[in-house]
Amino acid sequence: MAVYRLDPLGILETEPVVLDDGSALHELVEPLRAPGASRAGLSVLAEPVPEDEEGRDLTAAALAIGPDELLIDWEAAELAGEPAVRTLVLVQLGGVATVVLEQWRLLAAGERWIVTATADLALWPRLAPGLRAAAATLEVEA
Repeated sequence: MAVYRLDPLGILETEPVVLDDGSALHELVEPLRAPGASRAGLSVLAEPVPEDEEGRDLTAAALAIGPDELLIDWEAAELAGEPAVRTLVLVQLGGVATVVLEQWRLLAAGERWIVTATADLALWPRLAPGLRAAAATLEVEA
């Protein structure tokens, strides 16, 4: 099983909370937290790489969005020294709040990785630079 490391840059908790989907959420440190509809931070999820070619298509996976989601931007990128696909998506939470997800998808160390920076839309302009910088420090090893 592969492991990851990232530099929390003083804005994220060093120890993640494991969520129901198995992803590891590094929440914002207490002084940066604000009330909102989502838990702002950076999550990391590693899954087995699918056997089929379709499952290995990072672009198709990145662009598959749900009915309450709006794709704002996508591009080829690099993360952890590997080719990646980056997306920026707005998610409507029950008509009450809008959350921003910036995700990077990559194949590394024999696994499919999804790294997600998230925050409420109102907080995104203030938090995005730090979340992106922390994501850029991701290292993956087998």
